Amino acid sequence: MSDVTRKDKKSKKFLKFLLVFFIILVVIAAIWIVFSLIGRVNAASVIPDSANVRISISNPVRLLDGIFNHESLDDISSVPAFSSAASVIKMLRENKLIKNHFLRLAARGNAELALLPSLSDSEDGNIIIAWDLGFLSPALRVIPAISGFINIPGLYYVQAGSNSRFEFRLDNMTLFIGPYRNLLFITDNPKIFETRSASHSGHAAYNIIKPSSYDAALLLSNEFVSGIMAELNTSIAELLNNIEIKSRVEAGVSIFPRKIEFSLAAPLSSNKPDLNRILDQRSRIPGMAENVPSSSQYATILSAGSLNELYQAAVIFTPGLGDALSSADNMARTVLGSSLSDILFSWTGNEFAVFGIEGRPHPVYAVQIADEKKRQDIFNKAFKSIALNENVRLNLDGMRIPRIELPEFLQSLLRRWDIFLPSPYYIIHKDYFLASESAEALLAALRAMQRNDVLPKTAAWKNIAGGRAVTSAVSLYYSLDVSVPFFLRKNTALSSFISIYKQGLARISFDKNVINISFSLVPGSGSGVTLVNGFPVRLNGRPSSRINASSSRLFFTSGTTSVSFNAADNSINELPNQGNHWIIPAADTGAWIVTDRGRITLVDDELDAVQNFPILTGLRISAAPVENDGKLYICDESGKVHVIEKNGSQSEWETSFDAALRSPPSFLAVSSRKGKTVYSAVYPKSFFGEIWLLEANGKPYSNWPAPIAVSKDDDEYGGSAYGVGFGSPLLFMHNNNLYAAFVNQSGQLLIYDEFAELVSPFPLHLNGVFYIQPVFDGEFLWLVSSDGTFFRVSMDGEVLYQNVQGFSVMEEGYITVFDSDSDKNPEIYFTGEGNALHAYTRNFRSLEGFPLPVWGKPHFITAHGNKKAEILGIGMDGKLYRWLFK
Repeated sequence: MSDVTRKDKKSKKFLKFLLVFFIILVVIAAIWIVFSLIGRVNAASVIPDSANVRISISNPVRLLDGIFNHESLDDISSVPAFSSAASVIKMLRENKLIKNHFLRLAARGNAELALLPSLSDSEDGNIIIAWDLGFLSPALRVIPAISGFINIPGLYYVQAGSNSRFEFRLDNMTLFIGPYRNLLFITDNPKIFETRSASHSGHAAYNIIKPSSYDAALLLSNEFVSGIMAELNTSIAELLNNIEIKSRVEAGVSIFPRKIEFSLAAPLSSNKPDLNRILDQRSRIPGMAENVPSSSQYATILSAGSLNELYQAAVIFTPGLGDALSSADNMARTVLGSSLSDILFSWTGNEFAVFGIEGRPHPVYAVQIADEKKRQDIFNKAFKSIALNENVRLNLDGMRIPRIELPEFLQSLLRRWDIFLPSPYYIIHKDYFLASESAEALLAALRAMQRNDVLPKTAAWKNIAGGRAVTSAVSLYYSLDVSVPFFLRKNTALSSFISIYKQGLARISFDKNVINISFSLVPGSGSGVTLVNGFPVRLNGRPSSRINASSSRLFFTSGTTSVSFNAADNSINELPNQGNHWIIPAADTGAWIVTDRGRITLVDDELDAVQNFPILTGLRISAAPVENDGKLYICDESGKVHVIEKNGSQSEWETSFDAALRSPPSFLAVSSRKGKTVYSAVYPKSFFGEIWLLEANGKPYSNWPAPIAVSKDDDEYGGSAYGVGFGSPLLFMHNNNLYAAFVNQSGQLLIYDEFAELVSPFPLHLNGVFYIQPVFDGEFLWLVSSDGTFFRVSMDGEVLYQNVQGFSVMEEGYITVFDSDSDKNPEIYFTGEGNALHAYTRNFRSLEGFPLPVWGKPHFITAHGNKKAEILGIGMDGKLYRWLFK
């Protein structure tokens, strides 16, 4: 037989073997598929209709990947109600088993989860999980055979006949795990596990939400939803009392790396005709949504009906509103000669909006005009009455902007009763009436609308609003930096979770008695921070709010004790019995300890006194000491400034002042070809306030001092005015020129050049009372007033400002600039009366994660190489916190 023939026979045998092997595989696969189909049940069929919450997950792997990749996962663990769940998720994310390809393939089947009401007072178990393993379900039959090979801590296999199962025993619960046909069945209730069946009629089904469109779909009982919504806001609770939800509420959740989307839908009605008229409408896209300026930081658009329809509906769930509007109607008829219906309802359309422009503290209001001729008639009639005037004197940027004002006699009368009524400016733009208490904000909004520079064109809006329907009866876009929506003002677990996300967009729409609510959450702008491992550290006593730092140590006081903290190993050294005192880092190493009675001690990092110290000066200290270039400067009640050297020698400035310095000198070192020049500036506090520019040895420059308040005469600044201020003058360089800035208590901001000449266009008057001096970031001056208004002032006199909600500041406040992300654009940080450190970018955007729970003066560690910047501060809870910038 030839070799060729032998090779042909071998080839045929091999082909037959492959064919047989393939047939066997097909048969095995067919048998496997048949077994996987025999007795199949839908995972939803084992979920009882009585479930308070039912969750349907079409692809658990996709959901887990979304959760694992979500950037705010670490922040969620800070919410107590979610901390345990977040810990479990973190554990799963780090578990290599989750990344197993076979396990991920098996886990792609549909999963149903349910939270049931407690079955009895003695049984708390109420969790059911049914996981459809699909074509892999026959593998469930081999669980008893492989149970002995599974070694997972806390997991035990219990032989009990048909109820044989795994038990995963945790500290506060036990999970019972076992197969049920094609399902992996999990519950924390042994009775439910024994039956592995449910009272399921099929009535609880998704009719509006499509589960496959979301990472998870939910069916929520009416009682569950009503309870959560009522917790958020009392007005919502009152509204729910007048609404009937006809079936279970359907919801969907999708999780992205930097966003969470949530949708909710339910058919509802009301036995109140006025309210049902709102619910029965079909929402559309409001025209105002396409006109909100791109610089808006928050915007609310209401387009659920006419003003009269909204009023009639609001009366139902707002006690006292009807009586209040009836009284207002009577007053309008008496004073203006027109009814409230004519004044408000006759000319307004179906859209109402309010939005806040970046850098402007006053919002802009927008009202759709349905009848412009009627509006003009109403306004003309009102302005001819004794109650209202129209002031048309303001011309801003070439445009005349009218203002609605009360006559002076009415304003004087109302002021006697401590009643303030706003006097808004207004503009008519297309079909909208725009009004604001700030003419600048109003003009900025108008110019943006005219240029079509609107919010829907921005990347931030496309991220937060993309992918969902844009029809709405109510639209609420907010940034927690500047606005807090009504549903977050009450502290609940849900509001704490939502507050993690700095920006949100909520939309409510109606479609023939079906309500649709969509909610998008994003972390917001800013670099963010994360708490350093090992912090916060509990400190002894009651530590002060101000941290002073050298290159290696943090120094602060705690009552009469001086404290040195080593940030490298968290070790603490203390020096007690110092009385009332200050501790100031010394150049290179150690610190100065100065008591209010003039005892001065130079210490090393461990707080041991160095040679020649302590020394007794007998001085009555008038201001906090300050160190510069290795020397300590001390001010006393006689108006003198004393200089202490590291060797213990003492000297005085050659200039003494008529009034004591209540704040220390400020210093600025300027390098040039001629060498380094050190400037100093002081403010001796008195009724005739003046600031001085001096050399480092206290010799004043010519033409100084300069007043901290000036009067205006014939458009020329000249002559002193009485004024008082707080803090030390700010020295700064700009375009190679030296300047000294000071803001007095009444808000007059002055900038002088080195020859004591006022720099045009200063002085500027800022609204507010000021207790801390400005800082300079290389381009802008930054200030905060006592009422929480945050100002940005350019050298050419442009002023932008924004109100920081819930913030107030006096002398204990602090403001500084620091470049946390090394982008050459410093951020601004400030603290006030409360336990909150705020941080903003130059564009008035709050950094993510701020405000932080510290007060007083923080300490910053600059980024170096691959090491990121850090921030340390002391909280009112007596703990030292340390955060790393992300």
